[in-house]
Amino acid sequence: MINLKNKSIVVTGGTRGIGAEITKTFLRHDAEVFILARQKPKKLIMAKGNKAIFVECDIRDINSIDAAVKNIKTKTKSVDVLINNAGGAPLVKALSASNRFHEAIIDLNLTAPLNVSQRFAKIMMKQKTVSNIINISSVTANRPTPGSAAYGAAKGGLVNLTKTLAVEWAPKIKVNSIVVGYIETENSLVHYGSKKEMNKIAKTIPMKRMGKPSDVANACLFFASNLSEWVTGASLDVHGGGEKPTYLEVAKPK
Repeated sequence: MINLKNKSIVVTGGTRGIGAEITKTFLRHDAEVFILARQKPKKLIMAKGNKAIFVECDIRDINSIDAAVKNIKTKTKSVDVLINNAGGAPLVKALSASNRFHEAIIDLNLTAPLNVSQRFAKIMMKQKTVSNIINISSVTANRPTPGSAAYGAAKGGLVNLTKTLAVEWAPKIKVNSIVVGYIETENSLVHYGSKKEMNKIAKTIPMKRMGKPSDVANACLFFASNLSEWVTGASLDVHGGGEKPTYLEVAKPK
């Protein structure tokens, strides 16, 4: 039984998509959840009678991060888990993307998680119990993905950052990453096209379905719980087995 009562969790980008499901999952386990985001949702996330606490923050702005950390310190005695979930990028070919675009994508997906982690780690280091930082990466980190050059590089960097911080900050802080595959969210049609196209994608996945936000949230729950107390510097693939190698189709006997 996972018990997170009296534990304080911080989730960046926790108002929608995967982040919202992470928030709900931890609320269901009676944790206190702080959401860092630029815009307050029309309705705060609730689960099992517990309500998330919104803290305005632009994680790309170091002053905004500092203000959010200061705000949270006035509301809770500890920060037990940080989940760096915020991120993303539109598809833009590397040849046509501007320098400013590349910088913005790397800033959001790599530099921001580093800055947020550093700020909260300073709190965690002073606490008596072991804390957790969980970084949400992507399968793009480990494969060529045309249109996502800067994003893939940033997410690959995030996996490496995870391993480095795990060594630097042990034994007080465990740092792990989750490598996320195709996940069906409210914005899936924007990224993948029609439902028909999404079904085509699902057929390429060994588990024969796209992932659900709860698949990622449950992985976060594992890393945040005592079930993973000797796990740090790890990278957990949550991708349904990934994508079938193309040679399997090419080599099929006719």
